[in-house]
Amino acid sequence: MGEYLVITADLLNAADILDVLKDPSLFYWEEGPDHLDVLAQWLPKKGFKLLPKFFDDSYKPGKVGDEGDRLITSVKGCYLGTPGGREDPKPVWRSRILGLLEMREELRRIVEGNVLDMSFEEEVVKVMEERYGEAHYEANEQNLESDNNNLKRLGEIFLILIECINDVKVNLEKQGKISIVTFEFYIPRY
Repeated sequence: MGEYLVITADLLNAADILDVLKDPSLFYWEEGPDHLDVLAQWLPKKGFKLLPKFFDDSYKPGKVGDEGDRLITSVKGCYLGTPGGREDPKPVWRSRILGLLEMREELRRIVEGNVLDMSFEEEVVKVMEERYGEAHYEANEQNLESDNNNLKRLGEIFLILIECINDVKVNLEKQGKISIVTFEFYIPRY
């Protein structure tokens, strides 16, 4: 289908996270590159400030200057890196971005309701036609429902990860260990 979500952690953090999560396959998510590009441009029109940058392959932290960029850079929530041996730097997100109240609110909005509407689907068709000559994709109710469900699934994954971070911290505190858990995530965009 497309580009997938990658979550990475050092060995000890990964073990602590997997001890809480049990089934990492629950965190599989992917989206087509055309949809990702449209999400990056379309979500700001609906008042989203942080999530659009996650979908934006060209996002450069600290260079945009809008409110979302300022929030992201205030917690050092993203940096440009070369994950997976890439030559060109791409946004890599730190788990601390999930601690922002604004990010949690955006995730809840996605999970609680259908954020996307038919104008999103029409924009996907337009982008595909511009890139490929023909879209081979229709702006219809079935695709809209599927895209809303896929976006909701991503929101659910991040909300579960937030809960996981909290659970891991509690477990570490009970063991008398430093309660720090970190990971990074990105969409490779090949």
